[in-house]
Amino acid sequence: MDIEQVLERGTVMSVALKYFPYTLREAFGKPGVAPNWSRASKQGVGTAFSDQSKVWFTLLDGFISEVYYPTIDTANSKDLKFLVTDSKTFFNEEGADMETKIEYIDERAPAFLITNTARSGDYSIIKRVVTDPEANSLIVNAVFKPLKKSAKDYRLFIQFAPHIKNRGFENSARTASYNGRSYLIAWREDITAVLTADVPFLKTSAGFSGTSDGWHDLKDNFQMDWQFELAANGNVALTAEVSTAEELNLVLSFGKDEIEAVLEANRTLSRPYKKIEREYIKGWRGYLGTLDNLGRQADDRGRRFWASAIMLKTHEDKTYKGGLIASLSVPWGETKGDKDASGYHLVWPRDLVKAGSAFLALGDCATAMEILKYLRNTQNADGSWPQNLWIHGAPHWEFVQLDQVALPIMLAWRLKHEGEDVDEFYPMARKAASYIIKHGPVTEQERWEENMGFSPATLAAEISALVCAAHWAKKAGDEADSRYLFSTADNWASKVEEWTFSACDCIGENIPGHYLRIVQETPEALTPAEQLCHMLVFNRNRPRDVPHHQGELVDAGFLELVRYGIRSPEDPNIISSLSVVDKMIRFEYQGGVAFYRFNGDGYGEKDDGSPFDGSGAGRPWPLITGERAMYELLAGNGSEPYLKSFEGFANEGLMFPEQVWDGDDIPEKHLHRGAGTGSATPLMWAHAEYIKILRTKKDQSGCDIIPEVKKRYVDSRVTLQMAAWRKNRPIYIARTSDIIRVVSFERANLLWTADGWETKTEDQMKETGLGAYFIDFKPGTFRSDSKLTFTFHYTDTGAWEGKDYDIRVY
Repeated sequence: MDIEQVLERGTVMSVALKYFPYTLREAFGKPGVAPNWSRASKQGVGTAFSDQSKVWFTLLDGFISEVYYPTIDTANSKDLKFLVTDSKTFFNEEGADMETKIEYIDERAPAFLITNTARSGDYSIIKRVVTDPEANSLIVNAVFKPLKKSAKDYRLFIQFAPHIKNRGFENSARTASYNGRSYLIAWREDITAVLTADVPFLKTSAGFSGTSDGWHDLKDNFQMDWQFELAANGNVALTAEVSTAEELNLVLSFGKDEIEAVLEANRTLSRPYKKIEREYIKGWRGYLGTLDNLGRQADDRGRRFWASAIMLKTHEDKTYKGGLIASLSVPWGETKGDKDASGYHLVWPRDLVKAGSAFLALGDCATAMEILKYLRNTQNADGSWPQNLWIHGAPHWEFVQLDQVALPIMLAWRLKHEGEDVDEFYPMARKAASYIIKHGPVTEQERWEENMGFSPATLAAEISALVCAAHWAKKAGDEADSRYLFSTADNWASKVEEWTFSACDCIGENIPGHYLRIVQETPEALTPAEQLCHMLVFNRNRPRDVPHHQGELVDAGFLELVRYGIRSPEDPNIISSLSVVDKMIRFEYQGGVAFYRFNGDGYGEKDDGSPFDGSGAGRPWPLITGERAMYELLAGNGSEPYLKSFEGFANEGLMFPEQVWDGDDIPEKHLHRGAGTGSATPLMWAHAEYIKILRTKKDQSGCDIIPEVKKRYVDSRVTLQMAAWRKNRPIYIARTSDIIRVVSFERANLLWTADGWETKTEDQMKETGLGAYFIDFKPGTFRSDSKLTFTFHYTDTGAWEGKDYDIRVY
């Protein structure tokens, strides 16, 4: 079968490159300059709602930036943009020399109308951007509109910078023509991209970026002098000239090889653009029509609400259902190359569960269930999840953050509350709970992914998850597990303030006690002369010679204690800490309010506006404004100032940024006070928070609160004073009024004495199904100023521990 038969019959098969004949006129300048990515501050992202189309696109400054295929974590381009010249006096490019206006074609679909107008006022380029619901194709309907002269006085070019399969280097590109239609083709390994149009390409060229590409060719003398046919194994760019006199439909299609990609392009071009756009919008409108319309709770007719619902669903993969990435962007991508290709297009279990909770708030239990399935499929054998992972489940960064282990349990329990049958996920929840009791309450990293220690935010998730798991175990008939989980949760809930609250004014005069951001030492490890707040902490991304006292670092993560139902909004410690937050990390601009993650944060642009490069200064985060709005709703204070502030941080594409700039405007670095920075836009976590605020506002009850948790700790005020010892978190002192618990993670007998081995007792440790074995000594078992000494006899092997451990009782 020859290539003509393949194309005419639509057969998908691998065909050797000989079927697309070309001469070996290879471009010079191999391999091109070092590649980088586009900036992360997107104004639009989109994909067809259909699972048949596995292409995602992003928009930046009026041009197409990264395009993803066949999974949402696989970027295949840096940019696709138009270039314009009059062949005599000027050379313009999208994103640099034009003013951009971006609009939604329909407010209930990620279909975009972009108008790019030359700053000179000479012309406009009007584009409509969607993907084909029936093919792996991005389609751009474009019209060149002269405003001063006639169309023949201008020349219009397309430049495509492929970064196939998350790499700028090792790409190959060539030009080809078949049956009168020209193609720009790029490939690496098992992904091929083809760019073509329904009007002829007048000239084409394949070159190396920074040396022999069309941009440099045109910039030099306003003429396209180079028409190279091949650029192999480098950082490549493809260029084509098209007529300025007619409307064109530009199609970027993908496949596992050249023929499959060409077939996808032809499939798209066989149907009128207007029909494709209608189908695209219809698919999204159909989905959004199934959701609860929470937009009535907002002042903008729900525009940001619909955009947020779209953003969440857009960030879900179509092969690995339930897998949502954090953002279709590479933070500070303009400075990042192949080694930093992952960016934020990875799955963070925390962000994923936040999105799952938002889907529940939308009334979309089906997607929340898919998220739960995805989490079950990617759980580590020990019950944890990695810090983040590629969409197919392979870990990327492998630190463990205990809130990310806890949150999936809570999502499953919420689904159970919604009436969903989630009992098949009980083993997943049980394994996660087991991991928490073995490794908590101290987390290897807290929610900002920087420090180890006791974190109020992480503790809130751990305690809530253990309560959910305890109720679930009881329903499953695992009574011993349930009792152990409840007792652990109750003990940790009782110790939150002891571990993380400083009652002193160590920050400054008239600044009251507050929850600490992170605590790296426990009270029982300190001498009587030491204070918890005086221990030193080194913030990541900041100079190592600038330590901070634990007590001077402030964040608002303690509000998770209210959000989940562990502490009341009226709790004096919560109110006191909020006053500190407002004094230390609040940012206000033109009536808007945002908050820094914490004082001393180093994750953000440098003060001169230079991109973050491993060090910088943290900038305000709008999503924390959302968390504050949620608190104010729960406290009965009204959320309007914070909700309006949050809404005001959305950009022209109605997308919430991760961070906003807090300095003077630096236009040349795209930084404007109160607007998104180069970190990431959109951020799924922020969109999830916005949806949940609207749900809470509508229901007048916190949609993140776990009812059983609130009933236990706010309504019933359950406490449990217990001192728990285990090898990976030993304690050295306990009160006579405490339950003293000794834990082993191997089956064992405990040999113990309270009189220096004059007498001794060997007791069998109680077994749980969670991999924990324990003995509890009741309060009053040991007199004050005595010492409990113990060792282990491991019954499965007969081995003895070989050393003694002590707990002094006072």
